[in-house]
Amino acid sequence: MIRNEGNGAESPVEQYLDELTRLLAAGHPRHLRYLLSETEAHLHDDVDAAIAAGAGRADAEAQAVARIGAPEALAHAELDRQRPPLREIVRRAVASGVLLAAIGAVAIGISGVIAGVIRAIGGAGAVADAGRSPLSATDCARWLAIYPGAGSCRAAATADWAAEATYYRIAVGVLGVLAVAVIAGLRRRGRLSIGLLPRIVVDSIAAAAFTGAAAWTLVLGIDALAVSSGRGWGQWLSATPVALAGAVVFAMRAVQDLRAGSGEPIRARG
Repeated sequence: MIRNEGNGAESPVEQYLDELTRLLAAGHPRHLRYLLSETEAHLHDDVDAAIAAGAGRADAEAQAVARIGAPEALAHAELDRQRPPLREIVRRAVASGVLLAAIGAVAIGISGVIAGVIRAIGGAGAVADAGRSPLSATDCARWLAIYPGAGSCRAAATADWAAEATYYRIAVGVLGVLAVAVIAGLRRRGRLSIGLLPRIVVDSIAAAAFTGAAAWTLVLGIDALAVSSGRGWGQWLSATPVALAGAVVFAMRAVQDLRAGSGEPIRARG
């Protein structure tokens, strides 16, 4: 209930409520509404009681504002109450980390699919590089048993490493998809009460991580093409477009978060 009695904007009560609103702007909107409503009702009840006792409105409002205390003290107490404990921040950080790890695992799986395509077109040598270092007889026997048609120990090693670079990534991607599905399902059914860090924080971390991965894999891929005569370039460049896409998506989300003002601090539940 809003009352515009008295001197309008110059009313001590209205000035007090305006200042309290400004001080609480960083708090939870619902808590802000409740506190303002209760404070306004309390002030006006106090004013009405003073007027009924014979005081003038200006004096009654000034006395009511003086009795309730400084708006800074009230706002500080409310914001302290909303501030989450450290364990809540840690829980949300862990939950956000798990979600980002699951998304990263999905990206790794997609890069595995791309590596598989490169392997099918360019051969195992495009995805893995057995190098020039000596290979043990035991390992050679194992690799040649798996790839008897390879013709040499190094070719068999290259084939085995290329398969690992492909299938292990795809396996990680499958686990990531399952993890994301489980998290989304639990949250949708209300069975996962742990919140996340503010969206802008999560999106910024993801954008930075994907950007770093894109730059790192691009440099290693170019190095393989320039220094290693193209051996194993697909192991790295298969991940670059996936990481770059992730960087763009999460960077755009972070920009949207800033425009939407969703970078508010974590708040306690309630």
